[in-house]
Amino acid sequence: MHPILFTFGNFTIHTYGFSVATAFATAIFYLSYSIKKSKEKIISQDDLYSLVMYIMVFGVAGARLFFVFTDLNEFILYPLGIFKIWQGGLVYYGGFIASIIFAITYAKRKKIHLLKLGDFFAPALALGHALGRIGCFFAGCCYGKESSLPWAVVFINEHSLAVRGKPLHPTQLYEAFANLLLFVFLYFYSKKGHKSGVSFAVYITGYAVLRFIIEFFRGDYRGVQYFDFSVSQIISVFLFTAGVFIICRKK
Repeated sequence: MHPILFTFGNFTIHTYGFSVATAFATAIFYLSYSIKKSKEKIISQDDLYSLVMYIMVFGVAGARLFFVFTDLNEFILYPLGIFKIWQGGLVYYGGFIASIIFAITYAKRKKIHLLKLGDFFAPALALGHALGRIGCFFAGCCYGKESSLPWAVVFINEHSLAVRGKPLHPTQLYEAFANLLLFVFLYFYSKKGHKSGVSFAVYITGYAVLRFIIEFFRGDYRGVQYFDFSVSQIISVFLFTAGVFIICRKK
C-alpha cells in the first residue's frame, strides 16, 4: 500500500513505524484514562508510565528478536538488517512474552497485584495491537495467501514487503478488525467485576483463537513449521490452554 508516509530531504517517516508509535500512544492514553475512572487504584500514574516505557523497549526488542530467529540465516548474512524495524518484522508473540516476563518482575518489585495488572492491561493490548496491524498492512508485511475473494488486495508499491501484483488475503486487516472486536468485548466485560485474572485470561484465549485461525491465511514466511503448524499457532495453543485453565480455576 503506502510503506512510506512521507519524505523530507533525507528524513523518512515509515508508515509501519508511525503506526506502531500510534498504537503505543493510544494504549497509554487508554490506560491513563482507565486509571482516572477506576475506583480501585491498581497502579499509580507514575508507575504506569514507567512500566509502559519499559514494556515498549522490551516489547519491541522481544518482537524483533523473535522475527530474527524465524529467519536467522538471512540476518547472519545481513546483520545490520536486524535494526531496520521500520521495514516491518516484529512478531507480536515475541514482544508479548518479553513484556510479560518484565511485567512480572516489575510487579513483584513494586508490590503490584499481578493478575489485576493483567486485567487492567488486557483491553489496551487488544486496542494497541489492532492499530499496529494497520501499519503491517501499509508496509506489506504479514501478508496473506493468494485469494480470489472480492476483498482481496493487490500490493503494487515498489517498497512493499508483500508479493506484488497478485490478489492476496488482507490478513493484516483481518487481525486488526478481530483485535478491535476483542477490545470492545474486553472493554465492557472488564466492567462487570470478575475475579482477578479472568479478563486477562479471556484476552489471551480470544487472541490465541483468532491468531491460530488467521495464520492459515498467511502467505509470508512463517519460519520452521511443525506438523504444518507455524510457531505462532503452537504458541497460540499453549496460551489458549493457559487461558482456559485460569478461567476454570477462577469460577
